[in-house]
Amino acid sequence: MTTTRHASAVQVPTSRNAPTTPDRAVHAPQHIPSTADAVRRSPAVMSVGLPAPAPQSVLQARAYLTSRYATGVEEFLWEAGERPMPDRAAIDAVITAGDQAQYGTGESLASAEVVAALVVLSAARLNLDQTEVRLLKAAQASGLGFEQIAAVLDLSVEDAEERYRRLKPRLDEPTARPSPPPPAAPPRDPVTRRPRRPARDQPTWDELDDEDAEPWPRRAHRNWP
Repeated sequence: MTTTRHASAVQVPTSRNAPTTPDRAVHAPQHIPSTADAVRRSPAVMSVGLPAPAPQSVLQARAYLTSRYATGVEEFLWEAGERPMPDRAAIDAVITAGDQAQYGTGESLASAEVVAALVVLSAARLNLDQTEVRLLKAAQASGLGFEQIAAVLDLSVEDAEERYRRLKPRLDEPTARPSPPPPAAPPRDPVTRRPRRPARDQPTWDELDDEDAEPWPRRAHRNWP
């Protein structure tokens, strides 16, 4: 399965210039970050920068997690029409399973499940970045400038503009769109109610005593043969 292949490819990142001996560690040159590096690494400016996963891998990861964690309505939608559970729900399910395994209240978590959740997380991050760019474009189309946008986001104007420039290319990256929500039930025909009759100045049934109640007039009826 695709997710298992990803699991074997996970490696701990190492620095290319990492010293291998104590002597080299003493004389290892230190890199002094420039102002441009500081701007690019600012958490307010840059996105998390997760690479965009292949759409086919995302679809497989969603299917894998849904088949293992979907319950209730989500399980019914999966069995009826192979509709995967929402990305956030799938990720939260893996996190909950990991917590339960850590505290001894659940089964051990398979590495393939974590890898699938990471793939879905990358897809969710890409969708969120694309949504942010579209919203910023809509804000500009409505007449808002980056001064107003930056004030709302609590950023400087330079940071807001830089963030937009960095996220805008993500619109061109291929995505595996999340499944649409279930279709809403068709609206019911409005119930037609009969008009109320005007209230009569008569006591209600619980306000009448047997002694005070006047006899109801008898209807004239035919004598059946």
